[in-house]
Formats: sequence, C-alpha cells, structure tokens
Amino acid sequence: MKKYFIILLVIIIIFGLVFWRVKISTAPTLPGDQTHPLSVTNDSAVSAPATVSPAQKNAVLKAPLDRAKERVTKKYFGIFITPASSPVQPERFRGYHTGTDFEIFPEELNTVVPVQAICDGKLILKKSASGYGGVAVQSCNLDNQPVTVVYGHLKLTSIAKSIGDNLSAGDTLGQLGAAYSPETDGERKHLHLSIHKGSAINILGYVQNKSALSDWVDPCQYACK
Repeated sequence: MKKYFIILLVIIIIFGLVFWRVKISTAPTLPGDQTHPLSVTNDSAVSAPATVSPAQKNAVLKAPLDRAKERVTKKYFGIFITPASSPVQPERFRGYHTGTDFEIFPEELNTVVPVQAICDGKLILKKSASGYGGVAVQSCNLDNQPVTVVYGHLKLTSIAKSIGDNLSAGDTLGQLGAAYSPETDGERKHLHLSIHKGSAINILGYVQNKSALSDWVDPCQYACK
C-alpha cells in the first residue's frame, strides 16, 4: 500500500511540474518585452518609444528670411514649370523646380533684404551664374548626411565671406540682388533656395525628369518657419 502511495505521489508531482511549465511558456508577452515585437492595435495599448522627426532633429536650421513661410507663393519645390503655365511671367525656364522661391514683400523692392545661412557649414562657392546672377553654395549636414545648400539671386558683392569660411545658422550670408538686374540675371527680386543631397556642387534650378527630384530635399521641410 505504501508503495502505491509513493507512486501516486510521484505521478502527481510530475503532472504538477508539467502543468506549471506549460502555463509559463504560454503566458502572454507583456508590451515592451524586447524579445517580442510590440504591436499596437488600439489607443489604449502601450505605445512604442517615440521617434524623432527630421524637423526635430534639425531644430537648429534657420529660415533664410523672416516670415519665410508667407513668402512661398509662386514656385515651390517640385512644381512643373513651363513658359505657358508658370506663375511668373514672362518665363524662360521649363522643368521641375529643384528648390523653393521666397518672394519679397512689396515694401522690400528697393530696400536691403539680408539672407541668412540656414545651417552650420563652409561656404564652398560664390560666383555669377546664368539664371541666378549671384549664387552661393554652402556645405552642411542634414540628418547626419552631407548636403549642399544653394542660395540664388544674391548681390555677389554683398557676400563678405570667402570660400572656405565657416557660417553658422542665422549668420548673414549676403543680400538679395536688385530686381531685373545683372545681380539676379534679369529675374525678379527673390531668393531661390535648394538643398542637394551629397557633397557635390549642383546648382541646377530645374530638372527635366520628376524622378531626378529625389536628389534634392524640399527646403520647406526645414526652412519655412
């Protein structure tokens, strides 16, 4: 009798251990368990760690002009321009706009309009170029990647910095060129701002294929404040 009791006790213990292990292995994974991907299915679920948006990561970037957002009224990033459809008349260009144009306010037509550097980096180009008049290019980093920033339609002689000099975000780079003069290559008084990916200098104002816009960044993601 004692022998059968011991056998029964052993069987009960074995079944107890098996049941305990099965319960542990099938227990639900808690939200936030790093061994299991978190799947949020409703508003009451535990949220995944917040990610930092590009705008937050680049909060140090400055607008090139005051009231910058109000100035984007004609040619924005990616707009397809033709001489017939352009919001600017007369128009001599055709293609997808690689930058954003910041217009002047009426009272600024005959006044000095300073342009600020939007980021920290070296001045790597300043010259007169067809389609721009005065143009300057600055090397910067955006989302930890190299970019070049193109500032077009500047009064070239107003750029005090030399090639290789550093600029900090918010520093005065120069002034807008006079309307319909060699300083703007005959264009209206405004700022063309574009951001090209990589460290190579590219001052194209338009590209002929929409897919080529992937080589540029929309300035208004960062500089339209």
